[in-house]
Order: sequence, then structure tokens, then C-alpha cells
Amino acid sequence: MNLLVDSGNSFIKWVWANDESFLAGGRCLTTVVSSLHEKWANSDVPARVIVSNVAGESVASEISKAVSVLWQLEVELIVSSQNCCGLTNSYHKPGQLGVDRWMAMVAAYRMTQNPVIVVDCGTAVTIDLVNEKGLFIGGVIMPGLMTALQSLKLGTDAVEDISRINSDASPASQSTEEGVIAGVLLGLSGGIERVVREQSLLVDKIPTVFISGGDREKIVPYLTIPVVLQSGLVLEGLRIVAGKNKSEVSRLKFQD
Repeated sequence: MNLLVDSGNSFIKWVWANDESFLAGGRCLTTVVSSLHEKWANSDVPARVIVSNVAGESVASEISKAVSVLWQLEVELIVSSQNCCGLTNSYHKPGQLGVDRWMAMVAAYRMTQNPVIVVDCGTAVTIDLVNEKGLFIGGVIMPGLMTALQSLKLGTDAVEDISRINSDASPASQSTEEGVIAGVLLGLSGGIERVVREQSLLVDKIPTVFISGGDREKIVPYLTIPVVLQSGLVLEGLRIVAGKNKSEVSRLKFQD
């Protein structure tokens, strides 16, 4: 049994998994990464600990420390590569592609073996295209929902702190708060649809659009295109990578 960890900018998520499925999991805020030692203290010793980390070196160090103290293991910190599990990376510098995006594409493409567009709605919204041959053609990055709201809050005194999104987005809002929420939601959904349309023209078959990330359920009601809601794409990508032979995975591993 392996421990798979998706360390993101806002949350750290993990699952215990075998070759076929996820068994159990949890999550915590990235800001309290030091609590992982306590959260994992009563768990069985995993065969391997495989990590996708985009939260910086200090977070990776804390995860590594917890794993070392609890189980005397070294973590396998996956990095984006030129080739992985049937995918080819078109980035000019493959290692600069966010590993969370890379793992999500690995999972989505494995599910279909056809063109896919992966939309991740987190701190940033990323939209990535993979063609029918498994080539990652490219993608875009835009501010995520809360990032956009916070930028408006910082940029003008008229916008109060908006901590919850609990109203329908109307193009004719009648308060500043509602107008901000509507503008961000409709702007994001419209931007996503524009990029999906443009990316779809670059492949021969109609791609399946997967949408994931913590804000996906807030954004999906404002989309007019068919999408597949899919949680845990990064963790599923890690499970696929873990299923490859050890020598192949070790090439994706870097030592801190």
C-alpha cells in the first residue's frame, strides 16, 4: 500500500492506495503542514510515499520530515518530465510545468485514450490540452476564483471582504458584493469556455473536458459546455505513476 500526496497551494490531500484503487484519505490546509505527523501517526507503514508538490520547498521539507520520522522512508517527489505514462510534454522546459497539472493530465488521458482538456479550478485556473496521441499541446493559466476576488478587494476600497459565495451570479447585480461575485464567476466561466473552444480546434476529435479543483462546483453552474466533474485527478495520476516499474518512477524522483 502506497501513500499518495497532492500538496497544493491551499490544501494538502492524501490517499492510501493499492494498484487498483484508493482506500482512505484526508486533507489539511497547507499552512498547517506540520500537523501531518499527528494525522499520520496511527497509520500503517506505507511501501512508498509519492508526492506531487507545488507549495514550495518548505512544505516539501515538512512532508519529508514527517515521513522520515514516522516510517524512516524517503519521499518520492515527482517532477514533470519529457515523457510519462504515455504522455509527451511539449513545454520548452518540461520541468517547469506544474507537476499537479502533469499528473492530472496523466489521469485524464488514461481514462479516455482520446483528446482531453483538463480544467483545474484552484488558486489558479489551469486549462490544458492533450491530443489523441498523448501529446500535451499546451495550456493557459488564469487567476482562480478566490484569487480574483481578493485582487479586487485589494485594489479598491469599495469591495468588502467576501469570504463566501452564496448568491446566484446575475449580469444585472444590484449590490457591489453581488456585482463582484457575478463578474468573477461569469468572467471565469466565459474565459474557460473561450479557451476550451480555441483548444478544441487544435485536435481532430472533440475532446472530453474534465473539470476538477476545489472551486469546480461553484463555477460549473455557469458553464454552457458539457464537462465531466472529476475529483482527485492529481492523486489518480500519482497512482498510475506508482504502478509503473520502480526504475521508471525513480527517473521522475528528485532528492531534496
